[in-house]
Amino acid sequence: MQAKPNPKDACHPSAKWGSVIDDSPYSLPRAVITARDILDQIGAPPSVALKRDYNGGHDQIFADDETVDLREGNVFKIVPKCDPVACRDPHAKPKLAFILDVADSWEITINPNQTGKSLKRLLGIADDSILLRDMESPHDVPVGDEEAIIFADGPVFIAKRFRLAIKVNNKPVEMARRKASVLEIKQAAIAQGVKIEIGFILFQLDSEGNLGPALPDDKVLKLNDCDAFRCVAPDDNS
Repeated sequence: MQAKPNPKDACHPSAKWGSVIDDSPYSLPRAVITARDILDQIGAPPSVALKRDYNGGHDQIFADDETVDLREGNVFKIVPKCDPVACRDPHAKPKLAFILDVADSWEITINPNQTGKSLKRLLGIADDSILLRDMESPHDVPVGDEEAIIFADGPVFIAKRFRLAIKVNNKPVEMARRKASVLEIKQAAIAQGVKIEIGFILFQLDSEGNLGPALPDDKVLKLNDCDAFRCVAPDDNS
């Protein structure tokens, strides 16, 4: 008897795939792709090679025509082709990047097995956010808190009702994205009633309340819950 087709196959397209290369995120068309195709997609010159990043041990350098399976690790470096190819430590674990929206943020781990809750904690989003696996269609797949998440099923996710709380001049400010420019932080603070002006200067406070350097408006910060900032007029020396 011929097996009936699984209706899920028609309803659920492939998961989106992405990688982190030299600390920058990139969207890629599929999980299995040649090294040169990856390099071409990020605009890398012919003189460089792709190297998979491992947690200890020797990293793996790919020839241009060699197949790269992102399910086995999606964190890479770009190196000159003349770099020596060392023997890889078979016990070393590849670094894995779980990505929250390709243009937003990511976190690296060596654990391919997560739950919805542990992935929220890893990505730094609120427990009551709705986490979905990002698919190649409008029909993204919700992930329950206790649901098992396997890296090889796709590393790219989106979050709904995402928010985190920072403080600006000791006032709470909710942010809708984990990555935001200094200008966007000031705009959010003003919109939520913090008594500052857009031309004020923003400083980040460390865990002991000490001021860091002045932050330019175009600097993009990766925010965490409870990050604290001070925002003052340019001529305020207090």
